[in-house]
Amino acid sequence: MRFSALLFGAAVLAGVVVRLGGELHDSVVLSRLVFLLPLIALLLGSVPPVLARVEWPGVFYLLTDQRLIVLRGFGRRRISELELHEVRDVQFFPLGRHLAHVRIRGQGSPRSLTLCCIEYPEHLIDLLERAD
Repeated sequence: MRFSALLFGAAVLAGVVVRLGGELHDSVVLSRLVFLLPLIALLLGSVPPVLARVEWPGVFYLLTDQRLIVLRGFGRRRISELELHEVRDVQFFPLGRHLAHVRIRGQGSPRSLTLCCIEYPEHLIDLLERAD
């Protein structure tokens, strides 16, 4: 989404430069390209939510007494796991009253696990705190 917003901003800026620049105004190809960039940005911005919706039935989160396991992907399944004793940071991104994204970072890994659309995320955070 951020990439499409950046692309849209660049297209608007390029449009202003072309229209106000005078010298570049005669370039028909550049003029058409500038007006196509917002359309391209809109299309690129709509792809991630569609992919997320297609992937959602295959997403599975499992919290055991030793680790957190995430299964996701359509076509090829990806498995990510994090030992509970390695949890060093938990971030909470509320989406509603009882719904949030939760990002969990481990000590040994620069990557993080993001659990999307967790219902009652406070229960998950309580379980993670108890595991320490």
